Order: sequence, then C-alpha cells, then structure tokens
Amino acid sequence: MRIYRETLMIATAGEFDVIDVTADVEKAVLNSGIEDGYVLVYSRHTTFGILMNEKETGLLADARRVLEHLVPNGDSYGHDNFEIRTENMHENEPRNAHAHLRHMLAGRSSEYIPVAEGYLDLGTWQRIMLVEFDRARDREVILQVCGI
Repeated sequence: MRIYRETLMIATAGEFDVIDVTADVEKAVLNSGIEDGYVLVYSRHTTFGILMNEKETGLLADARRVLEHLVPNGDSYGHDNFEIRTENMHENEPRNAHAHLRHMLAGRSSEYIPVAEGYLDLGTWQRIMLVEFDRARDREVILQVCGI
C-alpha cells in the first residue's frame, strides 16, 4: 500500500462560503499515482466542514436558510458567554457558537471517497465541497490518498 498526502490552503470569504474542491482532489489522486484505494479529505477545523452533495444554487440556498433557522447567529449560547466560559479560549476569542453548532448539524470533519482505476468514484451529481460556518479565514484541508 502507498500513501500520498498534500495540504490545500483555502482562504474563505465568510459565513456559508461554499468552495468546490472536487478538481483539487482529483488532481491529488492523479499526482499520487494510486489506481485503487481511497482519498481522505480532512478539515483541521471545528467551524469549517466537508460537504458531499449536489452543488446546485437552490439547494445550497435552502441549506443556508434551514441552518439559519435552526441555529440563528446572535442567539444566546453558552459557548459565547465569556463571563462563564473558561475552556479553549484565546486572545480575541470570537462569539461563534452558531458556527460550531451548524458544523455539528451540516458539516463533517472528513470524507472518504473511493478511487478506482486512478479516478474518484463519485456519483453523477456528487461534488466535494468545503463550507465555512464562521467568518472569513485561512483554512487547511488535508488530502490523503491511500491504495495501490
């Protein structure tokens, strides 16, 4: 078995920025030389997720509307109460509980995609997308291709 790894550096534009990285993942698979196995797409962040679905404008707008309804930005969340919160704090800590909760509901930290005959084995409309649930930031995504 061989393992190939590369890192995507992504600059997001802000809340609910959806970035299609299918072509980047395909390129990593080709660079790996691996014919059969899988690719892991992994986000190193808790408010920035991996989404596998159809990239269609209406569907993405619907998803945003549902998430904004279920987890409104600016609601009262314990994570945002800096008077009582003492864990995992840093200077300039943002109030972003809504982003963490949206990630828990709609994002994933990773996805495995099969590789067959040197190509991603995706369904007809499946795309590999990254979604920002927080503010504009620099993000890191690990692509790891494993196989033969």
